[in-house]
Amino acid sequence: MLDFIEPEMVRIIHQKPEKSMSIQMVHLPKGEFMFGEGSDAEKVVMDYEFEIGKYPVTFDEYDMYCEDMGIEKPHDEGWGRGKRPVINVSWHDAVAFCKWLSEKTKENYRLPIEKEWEYACRAETETEWSFGGNEEELDKYAWYSKNPYSVREEHHEDYGTHVVGEKLSSKWGLYDMHGNVFEWCEDWYHKNEDTKVLRGGSWSGFASRSHSAYRLTYSPTVRSFDVGFRLLRTLV
Repeated sequence: MLDFIEPEMVRIIHQKPEKSMSIQMVHLPKGEFMFGEGSDAEKVVMDYEFEIGKYPVTFDEYDMYCEDMGIEKPHDEGWGRGKRPVINVSWHDAVAFCKWLSEKTKENYRLPIEKEWEYACRAETETEWSFGGNEEELDKYAWYSKNPYSVREEHHEDYGTHVVGEKLSSKWGLYDMHGNVFEWCEDWYHKNEDTKVLRGGSWSGFASRSHSAYRLTYSPTVRSFDVGFRLLRTLV
């Protein structure tokens, strides 16, 4: 894997709320970007800084929460736990984890709203993905249907989720923003609907579903084998 050189505008935050847990967050600057794509895109000004998870929340991290709370751990579909992104968690599960971690660390953790998520994902780009618009490059950055799922064989070694951080990062130092697992956001999909927004694409999804602007919607009670979440930490 290529070495990643941190840009000066982004710094990595290392926090240890528990001896056996290490949370890595990336500090993002103020800025502006085009939210969405095509004719529906709109300019959004991000007038505050925040920190977002360098990786999606992993089974290691989520399992610690389950053990502390005495609740059942989510199923890993037989693919393994550890540093793989946690899956089979609902929006409500993700929110509960954020509240638990906030209480443990005395910090303000939550799910990102989708504008924060897309701002982080784009990393100052306006192309389909954070690295540009060439789909042939996607395999370097994402686990999606063309690489782990192309053979459509459930017992193939690449079937399912993958350990976080195996692909290249964006220029802001974020991993797995495209593919691996869809990520819950705080927002309702529409003010008149009862579903929540997910972003990022997944290991089983087509390339177009991993676009920086792609939106998926699920009921907040859904638990799926290709859905996880990423932390955001407010600085105010």
